[in-house]
Formats: sequence, C-alpha cells, structure tokens
Amino acid sequence: MEYREARSKKLSFKGEAKSAKRVANGSSSSGVPTKRKSKKRNRELEDGKCCSAAGWVPVESLDDLEGPIALYHRDEQLYILAIPSKEEIQARADTNEQVPALYALDSASLMESEPLSVEQVFAVRRSVPMAGPADAEAAMYSLKSFVGTYLSADRHGHLSCASTAIGALEMWTPVLLPDRGDGAVAFMTRPPGVSEDRFLSADTCNTATESGCAVVTASALPVHLHALGTSIGYSQVFFAKCQAAIKQKRQQAIAATAADSAVGAVPLSGNLAADEAAQAKRFQSFQGGRPRPTVERNMSDLDSAKQAGKYGEGLLDRREKTKSDRYCK
Repeated sequence: MEYREARSKKLSFKGEAKSAKRVANGSSSSGVPTKRKSKKRNRELEDGKCCSAAGWVPVESLDDLEGPIALYHRDEQLYILAIPSKEEIQARADTNEQVPALYALDSASLMESEPLSVEQVFAVRRSVPMAGPADAEAAMYSLKSFVGTYLSADRHGHLSCASTAIGALEMWTPVLLPDRGDGAVAFMTRPPGVSEDRFLSADTCNTATESGCAVVTASALPVHLHALGTSIGYSQVFFAKCQAAIKQKRQQAIAATAADSAVGAVPLSGNLAADEAAQAKRFQSFQGGRPRPTVERNMSDLDSAKQAGKYGEGLLDRREKTKSDRYCK
C-alpha cells in the first residue's frame, strides 16, 4: 500500500467502547445550523421543567396583576384598552386630558392577542405594597400608562388618565371572575362623594358623545368607557393578560421561598441529643463540616425546659452558648 493511500486516525484498541460522534457547534449532519445544548438544559427538557415563557398569558391571581398588563373587552368583537397616541392627543385641541378608550382588534381570538404598542400596556402595582392581607388598601391597585399618568374616575363616572400622582381617584380594587373565563376581572372603585362602589364599564353608545360615556376619537369604535356601573354584568367584565416571563419568575420565587421554609422547619423528635445535633447542623457551620458537641454536656437544663414547655427556647440557649466554641462560625 502506498503512502498516499494511508489514512491517519486515532489509535483504537480491541474491546474499547466507541464514543458517540459529536456534531460541531453551529452545524449538523444535515447542514442545518444548530446549537449544542448543555447537560442541564437537556435534563430540564427531560424533566419537563423548561417551559416556554414568551408572550402574554391570562392572569390567574391578584399577584399576576402586578407588572405590565393588557386589558381586553369582548363584545361583538375584541377590544383592547389603550391610551390615545401622541398624534391623536396633539390633534385634539379642546382638552389636554388623555381619555382612555377601547380600540377594536383584527384578531378575534383572546388567547392569541397580544399588545402591539406601549399605548396598550398599563403598569399595575399595589397602592400599598407592604400592607397586610387584613388591610383594605392591600387589595387596591393603580394603573399607570406609558406616559407616567394614572387611570382615574371621578364621582360623575368620567374616566381620565392625566394625574401624575396616586390618590383616592386612582385606586382600583380588582375582582377576579374565574367563572367568566380565563383572566376575567372587574375593576371596582369608590370616588370621594359616592356612597356605593362603582365599576369600570364598557357600553355601546350610538353617538360619539353620550352622558356617562367617555369622549373618544374617531379611530375608536363606539364602545365607550365609564365608571357608573353599580354591579358586575357583561359590560363590567374585562380580561387581563400578563407577561409569561414575569409570571414564571414570580412562581419560581414563591416555590423557592416555600422550599426554604420547609427546609428551615427542623422537626423535633423529643430525643435531646438528636434534636440538638439536628439544630446544630441546620443553623450552624463548623470547620471541616463536622459538628462538634456542645460546650455543656449536661442536659438537665434542656430536660427541665422540655417539661416546662420551653423546649425550643432551651435548644436556642444551648446553641447560643456553642457560638463561643472556636470551631464554630
């Protein structure tokens, strides 16, 4: 055999396992550009943990309302709540206020519809983020437009989006309506001077201006907004959609917090030595990772604390004394 016919290759031995052929990064055997996925990514795909977090999805809880939100209303066709564009605002010379309106969409599917511009997105947040569940203001939210103004309703039911600060007129209480469909919600408010709750409503008007209906431009179809509804009906039902990525991150944070709480709760068996060792492993770190025994080997005080109903306090006191040990950090 001539030298030019010889072919150099890796040495192989009898009985050696053959390794799988690796495809170069950026190309495949078929010539289609591909990317190698990491082992972690493949493991997530096998476990079903990696899901698509793109686009907009219906809200399922009040927590999903915090962040960018798109509001829809369904009548004979699908509408989206939006603020008039800057061109429409500049063309309107009779008022300086921005009046929200419902604009018709070409798509008839609510699940496939997504906002196409910043005018169609509101930033929703709790009015009092640190309030407790029992506080009335904990359920109140504000809707901020893309220009930094808030959606408000006065005692006459007129809507506007001109205020740059949050007050009583800018507070809304969302009411989830799971029986009306995915993401169904009604927005309740009670402006000063009104003795009953009012709801954000969308009614069909025959003219451009009508009592109780907001004045809108000619580009919006005659379905107008007001806040005169006193009960939840068909006109008061809106559909809210949030960003899937933000919703997924929030769910992951809640799951991580719940996991930390479960890990932090060390069960007590009643065995003094075993419980003390478990507490030390959970709440303290030692050099070399090997927990040392406590300074006080006498457990009579711990036994007395257990009989007195202060078992946890006794374990904490003994763990506090252990911190003086030079092996404990």
